[in-house]
Amino acid sequence: MFDVEVPVLVVGGGGCGLAASVFLADVGVRHLVVERRESTSVLPRAHYLNQRTMEIFRQHGIADDVYRISCPLPNMSEVAWRTSLGGDGPVDGRELYRMDAFGGGSTAGPYAADSTGPSTNLPQHRLEPLLRRHAERRAPGSLLFNHQLEEFTQDESGVLARVTDRVTGETGTVRARYLLGADGGRSVGRTLGIPMDGAGGGFTIISVHFSADLSRWWSDPVLMTHIFGLDGEVSVLVASGPEWGSSSEEWALHFRVPPGTSAGGLDTGAITSRVRELLKLPEDLGIRIHHVSEYRPEAVVARSFRSGRAFLAGDAAHRQPPAAGGGLNTAIQDVHNLAWKFKAVLDGRAGDALLDSYEAERLPVARRNVGWAMGCLLNYGLLFAALGMAHGKPEATEAAIRELLADTPMGETRRAVVREAFGTQRIEYQAHDIEIGHHYTAGAVLPDGTPPPPRDPMGAVHRPTTRPGHRLPHVWLRHGDTRLSTHDLVGGDGGFVLITGPLGEGWAAAAKKAADTHGVALTVVPVGSGPDAAGPWDAEGAWAAVREIDDDGAVLVRPDQHVAWRSVRGSRHADQELDATFGRLLGRSGATNSGS
Repeated sequence: MFDVEVPVLVVGGGGCGLAASVFLADVGVRHLVVERRESTSVLPRAHYLNQRTMEIFRQHGIADDVYRISCPLPNMSEVAWRTSLGGDGPVDGRELYRMDAFGGGSTAGPYAADSTGPSTNLPQHRLEPLLRRHAERRAPGSLLFNHQLEEFTQDESGVLARVTDRVTGETGTVRARYLLGADGGRSVGRTLGIPMDGAGGGFTIISVHFSADLSRWWSDPVLMTHIFGLDGEVSVLVASGPEWGSSSEEWALHFRVPPGTSAGGLDTGAITSRVRELLKLPEDLGIRIHHVSEYRPEAVVARSFRSGRAFLAGDAAHRQPPAAGGGLNTAIQDVHNLAWKFKAVLDGRAGDALLDSYEAERLPVARRNVGWAMGCLLNYGLLFAALGMAHGKPEATEAAIRELLADTPMGETRRAVVREAFGTQRIEYQAHDIEIGHHYTAGAVLPDGTPPPPRDPMGAVHRPTTRPGHRLPHVWLRHGDTRLSTHDLVGGDGGFVLITGPLGEGWAAAAKKAADTHGVALTVVPVGSGPDAAGPWDAEGAWAAVREIDDDGAVLVRPDQHVAWRSVRGSRHADQELDATFGRLLGRSGATNSGS
């Protein structure tokens, strides 16, 4: 059996762990991933990839491969609510509401303007193999599936883990400087004894992955349909590809079951019958069940994301209800935040305080995302009330739906109320700012004393800013015949970028001196104002509108595309400013920075 030593041991080879492998490989950190499963997930459970995740995938050369097989925006631009999918009863198959979503329809303008590409939909059982292929190409031999972490200990110099090959039963050891728990909370967090704060687990959701031809009932722009049953329960049907829209061949149906019920007690026949019953599909329609799984939704966040040399990411650090689709996206953004910091510390360029900044930055984001998902879930109480649904009383619910659909003054009033109530669910499906607007108020950022822009309480309106801690605004620039994003200025290799105005020549020499002093990769990119610029230029005036610096100012961008520091104007002491800036950012001059 193996006995190896690596800088970073990643426990868990799901979406989070595989993304971590890609990011670590790209910044040049040797690592090992151990995953207890035989291979990647066979379940389509996690599926929505928001724009921030796709920006990260673009930075690391993954986005094009994802877009090639994922759901096109025209096939995921709406979400619908119905009484059922099929059926021939008086209130069957009736659409209650339809909403533009995910950057489609009425939301297209802001989504397209604020990011390099659209959000997309790619179920977990298709995304994970794609990530695995990328990870294996970049770090051959670094992925060990069918290997289980048995235990680990840590000391001042590193972590010692005992790992078992589940095929042979042999056990070996892995010595690592750091351990990253991306195992969904199965072992690392429990071993560390880090409490999870929050609630959940009070009911079970069964997920059924099946194939069927639903084209006669499905609308091409719709990605998800919520089914309001007369018994007061809601199920959710999601198109799962590999073709999309009404051509989708596979589907995922999620429904709640009473406490104590489990998928283990339901055979294929019972599951097939339940699918027909919930969707009201005809008996002669062929349904093939692929997989059935269950889970208990939680809304919990670890009290700490770090304990000594061990770190938590993804579901090991935070778990949220499926509402708003933030779970996997938050996980990928966790490890994107951490990978470059591992590199800087392992290379001796940064002090340990830089790794402390991971928790300082990501824990508040996780709390925000988990809380937002719970808010989306709880808002369904408003929708139930607007429809007049009576849990466990199908006759009363049917009467309420009949009145809602009636061609009467009261029916018209009820429908107006439903439109008002269902419109509030845009906090789930039009949460543009929640998805790309997270920012860091403490950590590896140097606040400049400016207040943050106001945030839309409904989570929709995003206000780009270069204020330290915020994501670098995306705008399109021109470089010769090439159109590139400001995000494209920041590569995936772990280097910093100093973006200057057209009169920012004074920053170039200071940047070279700071890079040499601190041993960092630092690229200076002056953004010109006309086509005669040597580098990229602001052809559309979009950068000038959001840069918030003068022509001789500068914006320092971290490897994860978040702004670390900025100077609104030029400085006679630019070399001293950048030297002090990197000293603080890299944890060499005191504690982790904090600000508002």
